[in-house]
Amino acid sequence: MSRKTEFKPGRTKTRSAIVLAGGRGRRMGLVEKALLEFEGKTILEHLLENLFRVVDEVVLSVRDMSQKEKLILVLEKFPAREIRFCFDTLEDAGPLEGIRAGLLESGSEYSFICAGDMPFVNFRVVDLLFEKAEGHDAALPRWDERMFEPLHAVYSRKMLPEIEKAFERGKHSVLAPVFQMQDVVFVEVSEIREIDPELRTFANINTVEDLESMIESAVEKAKL
Repeated sequence: MSRKTEFKPGRTKTRSAIVLAGGRGRRMGLVEKALLEFEGKTILEHLLENLFRVVDEVVLSVRDMSQKEKLILVLEKFPAREIRFCFDTLEDAGPLEGIRAGLLESGSEYSFICAGDMPFVNFRVVDLLFEKAEGHDAALPRWDERMFEPLHAVYSRKMLPEIEKAFERGKHSVLAPVFQMQDVVFVEVSEIREIDPELRTFANINTVEDLESMIESAVEKAKL
């Protein structure tokens, strides 16, 4: 496993990633999706290896101590890396609460947010989003005027007060606070496709069929 962090020359500001691992995997029989394995590694291992090529630390947002104990064995494979946990304090608030907890724990001004079931997050795409976000409130991938990737985006700490306001309004959508920020950079998916032609960076696993398809795709690529 490579531990090389591919920071660009001259970069001095730290970068964080917040992995939202608190989902209960209801469509997969309440399994811990981050611990599912393919190609000899768990999804979480694949994800962490990709992220640590361009970030300094990872914050794992989890439901509770029980889930932390399940995931901590994976972290032992990254002894030289900065990995911390954070916990939801609001129940049934969805991923937005995980983002809030993660941003509070993050040691950086900017954090890349992603779900814990995304094994193919492309570090070059993450690097692009950090560069786009610099000096702004956020960098958010956009398919079109109404379709976005809010759980594969870079946010600044300016999102925190907007999350609090969203909760006060009874809004739990991730996009609710995003659209209240004043300076969001939208990154067109067409630009991301230049880096990741198949857009595998956005792929996540919601069902057993998703995982089987992922494994079959990996096998086919190995035959080429």
